[in-house]
Amino acid sequence: MAVLLLLAATLQVPVASARGQTASAPTGVVRGQVRSEGTGAPLRMAAVEVIGVRGLAVARTDSSGTYVLRNLPPGLHLLRATHIDHATHEVEVYVGESREVVLNFDLEMRPVRLPTITTRAAPWRTPSDTIAAGVAGLGQASVRVLESTPGVAELGLAEIAREVPGHEPLDPSDILYVRGGSSDLKLVLLDGAPVYAPFHLGGLINALDPDLMRSARLYLGGAPARYDGGLSYVMDLETRSGRSTEHASLGMDLLASHARLEGPIVDRVTYLAGGRAVHGLGARPFTGEGFPYLYGDAIGRLDIDLGRNGRITSTGFWNRESVVLDSLGGHTSEAVWGNAAGSVRYRGAVGGSNAEITVGVGAFSTELPVGGPRPLMTDGYSRRLRVGINLDRPAGPTHVQYGFSFDRLRFEYRAWPRPRTVREDSLLLRANGAGTVAGTYVDATWQALPTLQLRGGLRTDIFSTDPTPRFAPRVSATLLLGERASVTLAAGSYRQYVRAPENSLAASGARIIPDSSAPDLAIARASHVVLTLDQDLGEGIRLGIEGYYKDFKDVPSDRGDEAQASGVDLWLRRSGDRLSGWIGYSLGWTWSDEQRAGTGAFAGRHLISAGLVGPLGNQGGFDLRIAYGAGLPYTAIPEPETPVFAASTRLLADASDPLSETPLSKPPNKPYIRIDFQVERTFIADVRGFAFQITPYFKVLNALDRRDALFYHFDRSEEDPETRPLAPLPLLPILGLQWTF
Repeated sequence: MAVLLLLAATLQVPVASARGQTASAPTGVVRGQVRSEGTGAPLRMAAVEVIGVRGLAVARTDSSGTYVLRNLPPGLHLLRATHIDHATHEVEVYVGESREVVLNFDLEMRPVRLPTITTRAAPWRTPSDTIAAGVAGLGQASVRVLESTPGVAELGLAEIAREVPGHEPLDPSDILYVRGGSSDLKLVLLDGAPVYAPFHLGGLINALDPDLMRSARLYLGGAPARYDGGLSYVMDLETRSGRSTEHASLGMDLLASHARLEGPIVDRVTYLAGGRAVHGLGARPFTGEGFPYLYGDAIGRLDIDLGRNGRITSTGFWNRESVVLDSLGGHTSEAVWGNAAGSVRYRGAVGGSNAEITVGVGAFSTELPVGGPRPLMTDGYSRRLRVGINLDRPAGPTHVQYGFSFDRLRFEYRAWPRPRTVREDSLLLRANGAGTVAGTYVDATWQALPTLQLRGGLRTDIFSTDPTPRFAPRVSATLLLGERASVTLAAGSYRQYVRAPENSLAASGARIIPDSSAPDLAIARASHVVLTLDQDLGEGIRLGIEGYYKDFKDVPSDRGDEAQASGVDLWLRRSGDRLSGWIGYSLGWTWSDEQRAGTGAFAGRHLISAGLVGPLGNQGGFDLRIAYGAGLPYTAIPEPETPVFAASTRLLADASDPLSETPLSKPPNKPYIRIDFQVERTFIADVRGFAFQITPYFKVLNALDRRDALFYHFDRSEEDPETRPLAPLPLLPILGLQWTF
């Protein structure tokens, strides 16, 4: 009997369709997901259709592989799923009246063999890449993030107490140690805009948002001649463009929140916007008091496609970070710093050459309270304008790149009595500097042999503080070792502005009168030699090993203006549909020439950053991240609270007493450790034709009491005091929810 009823229902389908009665009869719904059988990855833009039923549109899957077929007449139907590089699969399914059926397809991979295609290159280069870099693509940059600092020491705020009489610390225990050195030796560009201190330092969320970034190119040495500056390294960050269809993602948990929107505005104009915030609203039960750390950032990009005439891109970036300095109780102080940057870029054709014209601006500001008998409030800022014109074109067997750049840099830092007043004549110190640099370059790449590529270039810069032309040659040679490995030997010279030595302050008087022009900027230089091995191990795995030697000159420091550095970087990354990850290790040493005479300095540091992202079942996933840094530099400044002396005789010892030579005068040496783990599960839903994903997640931030490595101080309440981090963040279990549509 059941077989007869099923047969009758099947036979009624074409009759009802022919009589036009399907519109009034109850219909069913079939939904599900289309995946690749080999990897389990969702297949985007796969087609799912009903065979033999007219009037039904073909359903296309979205980025999560999800499809929905509506208004299916009751009965037995044949469904077919197709994808361009997978085998077609057909399944019969019975759909009841007003019922919903879930049907998933697993398609077998079947690559498409294409005929030979001959193309001719056009001089126009207008990339529109909407693909995110992913966590593995940012792994190499993630290692260098551990070297980032809040920018306090670089702007000179750490030296203010030494220049204002009466503000020197009374005791070695009245010292606050700030992570960072005295000179900013890097060059970081975000879509061509200079960013002074681009990475947030709390480590509670990713330093770089992998959903918004397209690439992060890191040059420890051997950078092309188009890059000026970057005595230590150059990092070129690129955001991705917005997609041509509307997409959004919102998420929030007990510690942070984020949002991302993208889509078209009008024809050929797309936007991408994202923002993140660390609020700590759910951390109070674990900290027992107010959350000591806050962070927020926002980034936006607008793309205008001019067709054959090129593309215009505009990018804006803002961030702000703060840490409460309340280690001694009583008065609460706060260190605050942040960036604002933006750029406008044109990519297209100019005179038969590929052209990239960029105008970028960057601003950085910071405030830091310093202590002593008369507490101070210090603030500082840095402003930078950067214009770059980069052209490239083939010239016979070589490829030539050439261009022009202009930079203007200005910085200032000040000291006020606390509480801060608005009177300009209450300034105790003001120091500033400004300078411009104009440069031009040419680079040529030549395929000398099928397995040997040579590149040579020359950069010429003129600095406003000393208009003598300065030349910076760059050379490199890349040798292919088979089809999957290459070795590159590169060398080059680099120059950039840095703050002049602080003794120029003393030369003009211990107290600097407002509007003083000292200190000026110094022109530092460095020479690099780098040897790199890059190997493709297959299965999406790449291995890189890079060794370097660098010689620095005219870099202001307490131990002379010359130094050397050497080290090795290793990175291993895998990008796949299901499992992605990276591990990066950096080991480095620096020393000064005076070391031979026993008066110099030798320091070493090593950094580790690793991550692994993969699936848990069909709809779940996990994310594991590890970060470790040891030997990071610290700069000493007075504690931002009124000195409080303990009863320990070691703290009150006379300077001539041997007991005064205690670890109190040494900077912190504890390593920076993070181990974070997250698990999640995605649920696909559809409400009246509106499809979306909901992803609840749980993660643990394992600080190991060493996550906050920005500021250290001595706990004077202890009999045997030692440095400890300010406002340490404990182990934090976090629940969150992400909504994507």
